[in-house]
Amino acid sequence: MYQHVQLIQKAQALGITTIDLSQLMQKPATILEYNGISELIVEGVPASRINVRSQYYCDNKQLTKLAFEALHLPHPRSIVFQMADEAQVAAFFRDGKTYVCKPLDGTNGDGIVTHIRDLETVKKYYQEHKYLNTRFLLEEQVEGEDLRIQVLDGKIAAACVRQPAFVLGNGKDSLEILIEKRRAVMRTQNPGNRLDIDSATETILSQQGISLPAVPKENQKIQLKFVSNMAQGGIATDVTDDIHTFYNDWVNALSAYLCTSYFGLDIMTTDYTQDPHFHASVLEINARAEWLHHTFSERKTHDIAGMILKSIFGID
Repeated sequence: MYQHVQLIQKAQALGITTIDLSQLMQKPATILEYNGISELIVEGVPASRINVRSQYYCDNKQLTKLAFEALHLPHPRSIVFQMADEAQVAAFFRDGKTYVCKPLDGTNGDGIVTHIRDLETVKKYYQEHKYLNTRFLLEEQVEGEDLRIQVLDGKIAAACVRQPAFVLGNGKDSLEILIEKRRAVMRTQNPGNRLDIDSATETILSQQGISLPAVPKENQKIQLKFVSNMAQGGIATDVTDDIHTFYNDWVNALSAYLCTSYFGLDIMTTDYTQDPHFHASVLEINARAEWLHHTFSERKTHDIAGMILKSIFGID
């Protein structure tokens, strides 16, 4: 995980002792030691900044909704199902509504299918994803922009709007070449990210009436994914200085409820500059939030690794 590498490199540059435990823990893991303080970093996340309560609430997306209800935060309706033919699944649909299906404990945008309108699509989704051997969430789809807030020390450290992966035509290169160029950019930002041409990509390309060999016009925007997850080629634009001040209240309330000062908050908003009680809906909380995209976001970047080390050791 590249964010772990970036954090360790920053620590070493600051003279912090690092002890690699990756082989022992079978995942990126390092002990940091400085001035009598010892911190365990796992996959770029400081272990002292998370706790069991926050992980339970954040890892189970329906349990997360109970936290939102307790704090009176607007959020979409949802149900959990094991089999697509359960009676509650059919009863959940409302005329004119669009829905999302996702694994109850999924990450990185994997297994998310959007724009569902009927029970038959849910059944098809289940057949294609039952190999995950998990329960699933059926949720009302909320339209707007995907706002991600990174919380550190109980405060907003960075915020960005994320867009699903796309490329802009130049009137010369085929769509296939443009995608490979986008992949090259992604590899410089985070070698672990990917931009696969999967069934979702094929569907959205078909909806736009374009194929991989075609040459898009200059500045023609071709969307490649439905979800805006950064692990699937999403593009982040920083809005830290522009979001409404009430988002601070939401962060304070969640920090107190979850007893944690470190998490990522996923929100859909129609206008991040306006009162979120009327313009936003909270989707998820990430107890072990990935923050790397804030280091290469458009408009403005953030030294999250430096912020984390300052929080732990009190040094810049």
